[in-house]
Amino acid sequence: TLVKSSGINAEYGNQFGRTFEDRSHVFEIRKRPADISASAKIHNLNVRGKRGNIVQTYPGVEYDFQPNRLEVNTGDYVHIQWTGADSNPQNNAGQGRAGTDRNNMLVLRERTWDNGFVEDAHGCFACNYPEVWTKNTSPNFLGLAREDIMALAFLTPTQNWGDMDELDDAGTYFDLGLRKMTTSGIWRYLCTRNNNFTNRSQKGEIRVISA
Repeated sequence: TLVKSSGINAEYGNQFGRTFEDRSHVFEIRKRPADISASAKIHNLNVRGKRGNIVQTYPGVEYDFQPNRLEVNTGDYVHIQWTGADSNPQNNAGQGRAGTDRNNMLVLRERTWDNGFVEDAHGCFACNYPEVWTKNTSPNFLGLAREDIMALAFLTPTQNWGDMDELDDAGTYFDLGLRKMTTSGIWRYLCTRNNNFTNRSQKGEIRVISA
């Protein structure tokens, strides 16, 4: 059976009652908060890709921050959010519980060697581990509050149970909300679950320029 509507053709046959591959998705467009000026610029920072190696994800891609290099001005807002799933193919390569994908963001470790020039940057792309935390201190990340940095690392500031070393028991969706950039600088960060050293990298950079 050929269905014609608005100039678009679709072949259905007699299989309307069956679903072989459900590729439907739902997304939400939210209204700008009333306390955010209509002239204020909002940058969306997400994660793209799916669990698996380059062959398994084709024609998609492996995990990556989107955009993985973001430049904003002080006074702009950054909205950090992403979604995951528990329904990836069970044999796809990746860290954590099979079939799941999760993400987080932690600022990379500071450079520990002299490269001959001064750079106003936090985090080193050559490193594959995050900056050190202590009970009472946390690394500088975009000038955010410690509670926000904790949320970006563990996906919730109150997650004190379950298997969290690779975020298996964290939720699939994360939304930090809008955060106004007030501190200029360069921050380089990674996802501790999916950055797999030699064969899989998930890192990003945010540059906040003084307006």
